[in-house]
Amino acid sequence: MRTKYKRWAVEYLNQSFNNQIKLEDFNKEEFLKFIGNSHLFLEIGPGKGQFITSLASKFKEHKFVVCELNDTISGICLKRIDESELTNIKLVAGNFFDLGKIFLENNILFDGIILNFSDPWPKKRHERRRLTSDIFLLEYVSLLKKDGIIYFKSDNDDFSNYSLEQFKKFKFDVIKECFDYNELEDFDALTEFETKFKNEGIKIKRFVMKNNESVIKKSEDLI
Repeated sequence: MRTKYKRWAVEYLNQSFNNQIKLEDFNKEEFLKFIGNSHLFLEIGPGKGQFITSLASKFKEHKFVVCELNDTISGICLKRIDESELTNIKLVAGNFFDLGKIFLENNILFDGIILNFSDPWPKKRHERRRLTSDIFLLEYVSLLKKDGIIYFKSDNDDFSNYSLEQFKKFKFDVIKECFDYNELEDFDALTEFETKFKNEGIKIKRFVMKNNESVIKKSEDLI
């Protein structure tokens, strides 16, 4: 479902900067001060922010970055972050690969990457847009710490099966492979639509993958 343009959300995004990271003006020293000695996690596609504010409130000792390309969704999410008064979340309103470039240039890596109910992009010609396609996974590997984790949840069967095959193709260690995820694990939180999906009888798929020395890091090594 595509989010309709909301003027107020875009205006909010352009006016509130306390919890934003502007990639064009990235300040490494300021960001390292934000991280401190904490673990750092990235959520790609945070929706309206229910998940990240819930998780960050449970784990205030960790730091979180959310990345969202759509300005309307970014504005809605940022408002929720601001209203939560949490100080351990920063939002990047922009392209994930631009974020990756800046963070790699500054040698900033993540302990975990979170993918919740990503757009499945079901048509074959759109495969490169899927957040678990080769181009994205290669970037995740470069941004993850040695034992970094990818957390994945989806309601879509085909996208889940595709993603699991992708994780295994890249030789991630499979920590969790669940096709009917009901009990909320400690390092997890509900998204806006997750309860709705469950009430409709849609099974939630959840995979947890761990980086390791054998994980494929170059496109030429892919089979």
